[in-house]
Amino acid sequence: MATQSAHLERSTSWEQLCFPVREEKLQALLPGSYQLLPSDRQRAIVGAMPDGTQHVFALQSDEYTLIPNELLREVVNSVAPEYVLDARFTPLGDFGINIVLPDSLNVGPERIYKNLIITNSYTGKSPFTIQGSSIESTNEEKVKVSYYRQICANGLMGWADEFMGYEAYFEWLANGQPKKYRDALQEKVEHVTIERIRKEEKLLAETFHHKGLNLAFFKEHLAKILENFTAQRHSVTGTVYQRLVEVALPTEADVQKVILQAGLPKKLASLAVERLRFEEKELQADANLWLLYNAANYALFNGKSALTINERFKADQRAFHNIAEMAL
Repeated sequence: MATQSAHLERSTSWEQLCFPVREEKLQALLPGSYQLLPSDRQRAIVGAMPDGTQHVFALQSDEYTLIPNELLREVVNSVAPEYVLDARFTPLGDFGINIVLPDSLNVGPERIYKNLIITNSYTGKSPFTIQGSSIESTNEEKVKVSYYRQICANGLMGWADEFMGYEAYFEWLANGQPKKYRDALQEKVEHVTIERIRKEEKLLAETFHHKGLNLAFFKEHLAKILENFTAQRHSVTGTVYQRLVEVALPTEADVQKVILQAGLPKKLASLAVERLRFEEKELQADANLWLLYNAANYALFNGKSALTINERFKADQRAFHNIAEMAL
């Protein structure tokens, strides 16, 4: 990804998010005096930005398959007849899409809404994910339940939902967030998914990538995942949110230091502190771990940074776990 800092743009319509993007032969875009040397990357992913400028997001081989946003819209519309779209995208071609559903949960005095989060990019820098997991390692039968919080207009990923329950999650935190335990969880999910798809003689779990992707099969598989997401009711993460509301921040705490320890870059940590103070006044509430996490989340997805959308989600995951650890 480019190194310059940039704010994320916001879209509330599929049309604005879809630029639109198309594939072109690279040779056709060059002046006649230029001849391409032999290369496997001779297809350009081209798009018109909202301001009308044309961008070449990436060069790909003939085997590359672009996942059009129109396909995502068709699948979402077939599964969720009622939703609100709120997306973030960068001028460099990566994006995160919030599909906000009517189902809701009370967290303290607030109401947050069930939210499906899809990420992708036209450059290949941010992988296609649903709820923070690449689709080939996602168990169709259990998709993380994320939420949308209106006061900050951001999606909150269901980071604790991969654990068996609330107690198991806090046991993992108490043990120092051991990597081996997370590896075991990931291996279990991948094994279950692969075995089930093998029985159906569909090997998408092992073979999914943009190379030679069968879009019709991908669309069918994606619809199954979304159907199971809309049917899910329980969320371990939602229960963790309730716990975060109950834990006040010590008045003597250096909030910026705490947020830096949670993993945010220094500049975004300063923005998070500003956001925390704003929400304290707006909600007329004392600072607690719930507001602290949301301040970090807000800074990550609204602050000026060279981070890709995928990198912002990874930073949000670290912040969530580190802040939740303070609730032990």
